[in-house]
Amino acid sequence: MPIRLIYVLLFLLSISTFGQDKKEEIDISKTFSELKITKNDSLKAEKLINLYRQSIKQREGNNEIIEEALLVSEMIYYIDGIAKSYNRMGITARYDNDYTLSVNYHKRALTYYEKSTDTLSKVKCLNSLGVTYRKLNLEKEAFVHYFQALNLAERINSQRSIAIALNGIGNVFINTEEYDKALKYFKKGVEVEAKSQNERGQEYGFANIGEVYLSKKQYDSAHYYFKKSLILAKKNPRKEGVAIKYNLLGLLFQKEGNYTESIIYYQKAIPQLVKYNSLRYLSNTLINIGVNQIHTNKYKEALDNINQGLQTALNIKSKENIVLGYTALTQYYTQTNQFKHALESYKKATKYHDSIVNVSSQKSIISTQIEYETLKKDEQLKELARKNERSTEKAKTNLKVLLWGSLFSLLLIAILIFSLYLLRKNKMLELEKQNNEIQKHILQISELESLVKNNTNISLNVDSEKIKIYDLSKREIEVLELITNGFSNEEIAEKMFVSKNTVKTHIKNLYSKLDVRNRIQAMKKINS
Repeated sequence: MPIRLIYVLLFLLSISTFGQDKKEEIDISKTFSELKITKNDSLKAEKLINLYRQSIKQREGNNEIIEEALLVSEMIYYIDGIAKSYNRMGITARYDNDYTLSVNYHKRALTYYEKSTDTLSKVKCLNSLGVTYRKLNLEKEAFVHYFQALNLAERINSQRSIAIALNGIGNVFINTEEYDKALKYFKKGVEVEAKSQNERGQEYGFANIGEVYLSKKQYDSAHYYFKKSLILAKKNPRKEGVAIKYNLLGLLFQKEGNYTESIIYYQKAIPQLVKYNSLRYLSNTLINIGVNQIHTNKYKEALDNINQGLQTALNIKSKENIVLGYTALTQYYTQTNQFKHALESYKKATKYHDSIVNVSSQKSIISTQIEYETLKKDEQLKELARKNERSTEKAKTNLKVLLWGSLFSLLLIAILIFSLYLLRKNKMLELEKQNNEIQKHILQISELESLVKNNTNISLNVDSEKIKIYDLSKREIEVLELITNGFSNEEIAEKMFVSKNTVKTHIKNLYSKLDVRNRIQAMKKINS
């Protein structure tokens, strides 16, 4: 039977199966419409988030649902709801191969998880962010976030999250071709899953370990772990889980050069991949079947499968599979001596390979912009929260005013009267103080006039030894002499040919050395 006819039959089978399952599914659109008109609260936000998850499971993901969940959460400043909405949007963006947007959403989610007590959700977000960074070939950033997830998961003793983080770290080391380190973390992950008796987790871990051995060309070990993973996948069937293991075994036999056996396992994978619409794996499988057929000299079948797989890869924009497809075409055209076509395919493969590197670099460069947009959005939400808090406080204040208005008014009047009394008292004290100062100055002036009148010829013709003890400068002695003779600051400045400020400075220094406060005290101290 031609392979295309098989695919058509499998596709019809998948539609039939889907139709049977649909009986148990809910009406997403109807439920969404009913939820939209309900009161905005945290319960509504949670229901919307759960409805969005259900829509994904039913393969009719409606982005309007998660956007509505985010809007409701922002309006009431429900932190957990905002974080969960952004995290789900990040996962969706990753499935759509928009890794920059995925990073943006996950990082926004993290800023809100920092304020939340939902540590487990934060760990999941960190692991998701690690996956996205790994897809961007940004191993350093992926490594950092996986380790943060691991530390938090260990703190709350979430065994599943610990295992996910360990597997994530192992995958980073596969990307950097540090296979021994990758093996160490994958085996730790399997140990955790074994303690938790989580066979699905062990299935994933065994597959990862098998990939490490495949990369190290230790094919016997790879075969052993792929088989263990396949047994668990069959025991706990879930979507395309078994098909993925067949795909890995197909790749293993291809690497070993057993192309016939490789084709058998790749073809075993096709029914599930079609059923669950797993186009990325389906594309990879078809191309690799074509590669195997080139090696077995089945050129016509090889070209059909490679073209079909490549077209699928182009439709879903899977650059890794596009590169694989054009590389396979290069091999095909070279084998069939069509060197012009081989060169064209090689150029296309190189172009897409370079674009992966360029996109990764570009997305690394714009990480600063992502941070800026995240902070900007956060500030807007914080302002919304502040307004919400102010509105709530205002409502509470108004209620208190209504209940305690009379008492508050009386208290306010009493405070006002007391304030006026204190103000008046302070004014009186200030006036009294000023009056005392004036009287004091008048008294000083009278004493000075009396002293000048009774000592008209006072000068500093006293014992020089007596003056020396005060360490007065020549200028200060001159100023002191003029002071004792009753001259004002202006007159002293005139006689000494200096400015008033200079005279003031000399007087200040003079008072300091004599330890006095005014002229009278200075004159008394010198003449005592």
